[in-house]
Amino acid sequence: MSVVLVTWHDAHSGAESWINIKDLDSEPAVVESVGFLLNEDNGGKPNHLTLFQSRMEDSVDHVLHIPVGMVQKIKVLMELDINI
Repeated sequence: MSVVLVTWHDAHSGAESWINIKDLDSEPAVVESVGFLLNEDNGGKPNHLTLFQSRMEDSVDHVLHIPVGMVQKIKVLMELDINI
């Protein structure tokens, strides 16, 4: 099992109220998430990178599904000899 740092672009609000189109932010919302990588064979969502924060026996908590098209970079922080 891998512990990974994922850099990804998130959907985000363009403005808090009415705004001129020329003034809209054109920069992506860059997010960094760290977690245990859950592959599709073990319950990960198809076409997504699935991370979880905590595990107890056969249950996981704080699950995050990131669409693969939004992923910019994956860095493996640690490899663990743990099976789910």
